[in-house]
Amino acid sequence: MAVTLAVPIAVLQQVRAEWDDAGDRLDGAWRRLAKASTAGFSPRVAKAVEDFREPWATEVKAAAQRATDYAEEIVVFCGHVQLTDVEQAEKVRSLLPWAHRDADVAEAPAGPVPSHGGCPPGGAGAHP
Repeated sequence: MAVTLAVPIAVLQQVRAEWDDAGDRLDGAWRRLAKASTAGFSPRVAKAVEDFREPWATEVKAAAQRATDYAEEIVVFCGHVQLTDVEQAEKVRSLLPWAHRDADVAEAPAGPVPSHGGCPPGGAGAHP
């Protein structure tokens, strides 16, 4: 069964790039946070910094991975744009900006799949 998601390819390209950028920025953030020095602080303050830093570095690292995974979901979707199912189309739709969250998801008529998977070459289906 083929499914369509009524969202312009340019939107998918932009959203993929934004999620990818968010993943990169968050990746740098958790790494900087994890390496933050407590030198120069009193032992009491250093302990408070450590108690804050460790769980937050873990959370930011997880958020970075989620953002990267979201970007990859869009790459996978775009690469299989006419071969996906309703569940995958709805998952990708949930990652779009609010302006496109009500995009129609519907079964598509059977037909040939473009060699580029429905996305322009170098677009959302391509890894940066």
